[in-house]
Amino acid sequence: MYKKHLYYISPVEMEEEEEMDAYLEARSHEREAREKERLGNPEAAIEEWKRYAEVKENKGSYFLCIYGHFNVARICDKVQRWKEAAESFEAASKLAEKIGEFSLWALLMNLACQMYEKEGDYEACKNGYETIGNFFCTMNNFFESADAYEHAAEMMLLAGKDISDYEAPVKAWEKNHKYWKEQGEMDDAEWSLERINTYRIIQNSK
Repeated sequence: MYKKHLYYISPVEMEEEEEMDAYLEARSHEREAREKERLGNPEAAIEEWKRYAEVKENKGSYFLCIYGHFNVARICDKVQRWKEAAESFEAASKLAEKIGEFSLWALLMNLACQMYEKEGDYEACKNGYETIGNFFCTMNNFFESADAYEHAAEMMLLAGKDISDYEAPVKAWEKNHKYWKEQGEMDDAEWSLERINTYRIIQNSK
């Protein structure tokens, strides 16, 4: 007489099995993406990287999700799908912010701005640079803040807009000047004033 054995799978074991399934699924998408790209099929590679990112985000693996979005953006840039590339970099930047990787956030935001510029969407590009500038200003990193605002002004010029009243770069350079003056670094302080003068020339010549 045969006895029927019942096996109990604990919730922990079920969760571990689901984790492994998700891991293997993501690895499969990654392998497929690399192979599709190698064979010259970037469109299919993009879709595989999107699936990879979705799996990783659903499991809370945000850093690897960023990696997926980055690869989507990288390939989209290659095939001149710049708006989509920008949106993918932005999606990655939001996750970087979520996990507290602010240097990575700034890098990804800058890359998104580059894609918007390639697309010719100067307004979105300007907004991105201003977001970067605002962030660095709150961190008292006035050099990076001023640099971002100058990029925003450049996008305004490319869009045919007047920057005669756009003072964000000047205010940031003034704060940078004050900071370095208080540190006793007069060369850096004076250089900030030179940047203001240079910006004024550009500002008044347009």
